[in-house]
Amino acid sequence: MVLSKWQLKHLWMYPFTRTDAGADIYEWLTAKVLGTQSGMSRKWCYWFREHVVLCRRFGRAQIPGSRIWLFQPGWSLAPVFMSKIATGQGPLVTEDRRRVAARYLPLAIEEVAKVEEQLRATAKTDSSRVDLLQQLRQVNRADSALRLCDAQYRVGDLQALSAIPSGSIDICMSMGRLEHFSRSDLELLFTEMRRVLVPGGLGSHIVDHRDHYWHYDKSIHCFHHLTFSDKDWAALCKGRKLYRNRLLEPDYVREFERAGFEVLAAIHELHRRDAEGVDPNDLWGPFAALTRDDLQAAVTHFVVRNG
Repeated sequence: MVLSKWQLKHLWMYPFTRTDAGADIYEWLTAKVLGTQSGMSRKWCYWFREHVVLCRRFGRAQIPGSRIWLFQPGWSLAPVFMSKIATGQGPLVTEDRRRVAARYLPLAIEEVAKVEEQLRATAKTDSSRVDLLQQLRQVNRADSALRLCDAQYRVGDLQALSAIPSGSIDICMSMGRLEHFSRSDLELLFTEMRRVLVPGGLGSHIVDHRDHYWHYDKSIHCFHHLTFSDKDWAALCKGRKLYRNRLLEPDYVREFERAGFEVLAAIHELHRRDAEGVDPNDLWGPFAALTRDDLQAAVTHFVVRNG
């Protein structure tokens, strides 16, 4: 039997994902040795500006002076640099494990330099501040870069979020992280986000509802993960590197609202064509009842307000 590309990748990842130690080795090998996260700085530079635009448009956010919480932003410090440039305040960064590497530091600085002027204009930020990027070019350690940005970097699980002071954050941002939490963990996470945000504070979250193997293997469609039964999917996505939920846009709206957030926007225009050709009848069980509109929401940018 000839295995497809996604199956081969799954088999390669599977031994690493069975234990936390194996997942640590996988991350060290891929992110730190092979440099697989090199594209994240450019990706963050694009999407951070979208966070700012939508927070201002739907939440009437005043970006300068706001304090931003970057929830699990990953290996690139680009969003840290942009937070400091846009707001003038040091951001809060939370991760479940340390995810910074000096090898990505020069790339993050140069990518942010390309968008700095546009970012300041978008955020309505005074351009007369000291040149942060010039200072960053003089350092070669991630910890030094974090200090220059007055960033607070916290490592811990969801339970550790309880140590963050209540009402200390104006805007919480995430990109491609919420889909990696179970529904029960999202309930805890959203409760903590509400507590940490000031009254009226905003959440800006990009959620990728697509099969993540689809990014690697285009022979499958972007909702291929919805073709498996619950039992089969639970077996496929074991371990922290493989787990992802199968919640779709309406599910997140319900979860946000149940947690007490007001959903100001759920934008999915950019990737609505990704699901062209997907027949709901080919999906498993309850997913077969999805409408064409449901499937057009392949990636959603949510803007929510702490009610």
